Amino acid sequence: MTTTTRAPRQSPVEFSREAWQELRKVTWPSRETVLRLTLIVLVISALIAVYIFAFDNVFTIVITNGIVGGPTATPVPTQ
Repeated sequence: MTTTTRAPRQSPVEFSREAWQELRKVTWPSRETVLRLTLIVLVISALIAVYIFAFDNVFTIVITNGIVGGPTATPVPTQ
């Protein structure tokens, strides 16, 4: 059986201080980069949604008309 040693616990204040120091080291993207990448994600998401919508409709038509048979119209009762 292997025993692991834990690091001593630190206070929440110390943790927050160290986390803030690490966040200062991060190279944040520019506003233009964020906007450009967001636009790319939205466009790709829309294209995938259109693709899934089209494939679903084609699949529904094939299943409904090809395999199951189209819905039959009921005759209108005459008097």
